[in-house]
Amino acid sequence: CIMLPFSLLKEFDRLNEGVTGLLQGHMVWLAVPFSVLIAWVFTSLDQVGESTENPFEGSANDVPISQISRTIEIDMREMLGESDLPPALTPKNSIIL
Repeated sequence: CIMLPFSLLKEFDRLNEGVTGLLQGHMVWLAVPFSVLIAWVFTSLDQVGESTENPFEGSANDVPISQISRTIEIDMREMLGESDLPPALTPKNSIIL
């Protein structure tokens, strides 16, 4: 992220040739806000990747594997004709784990 503004300087300097008016000769300064924007996008993408990296940890945004497996267990036992079925999992604070 530190070297990003320096890599954009040459490209924004090329934009000076096609710009007239107030921004003529000052396009290089736009490298700073654009580098902040690009760094924010990559940082956000990294955070989203880390939060979805392990979908079975048991946090609020994970796959409700316990409920899925309990539902499969109940369905299988019903197909076998068993009457002693485990209760279905209920959400706690609107979250099913």
